[in-house]
Amino acid sequence: MEMKNLVLAVVLLFGVSFVNAQDKTAKEYKIEGADAYKAKDYQKGLTAFEKSINLYEKDGKTDTTLYYNAGVCAYKIKDYDKSVSYFDKAISLNYKSCKAYLYKANILNKQKKYDEMQQICETGISKCPKYKSKFDKILFNYNLKQGIGIYNTAAKKQSAAAKYATTNPEKYKAEIAKVNNEFKKSIPYLEKAHKLNSSDETCKKALKEVYTILGMDAKAATL
Repeated sequence: MEMKNLVLAVVLLFGVSFVNAQDKTAKEYKIEGADAYKAKDYQKGLTAFEKSINLYEKDGKTDTTLYYNAGVCAYKIKDYDKSVSYFDKAISLNYKSCKAYLYKANILNKQKKYDEMQQICETGISKCPKYKSKFDKILFNYNLKQGIGIYNTAAKKQSAAAKYATTNPEKYKAEIAKVNNEFKKSIPYLEKAHKLNSSDETCKKALKEVYTILGMDAKAATL
């Protein structure tokens, strides 16, 4: 009988120890997440921060830092949808909202959600004027990339049409008209990019060439 009681006591003790080892407080998970983040173990950090968030929310409490930190960890492991949801929460709590807007703009750009990205940049510029240059950089890179992409496509079509210049003048004329319409599509993007960063030589060169091709000499002369 005494042996059975001893075994039972050992089992119970082991069980209690195991449960205690598994039970952590929200604060302990928060510290674990911070340590993992410092060690650049972002998956572990995200898991710990989420556990901390869940425990706090069960108690009807909110730790504003956790949502932003979870958003950064999710961003680092490229879980962009989850990252956006946490940054939205951080913005609603007004915790590091300017940085949260920046992260969100970058994510939307990576996801090719360009309309949303531009809206977030405009909102960020309005609410966070000190970060204007950072949002402008995102917008500049987007507009330059789009403009150059259209420009390159048009240039290739222009080159392909050249073979008709002497052999089939009418077809050449028709093809060049199509090419010029393509070049025109690049103008809004290149002009916006140039407005955001007037010193960028790549942008200036492409925009000047488009103006010249389309006979917009007065505008070309300004670059």
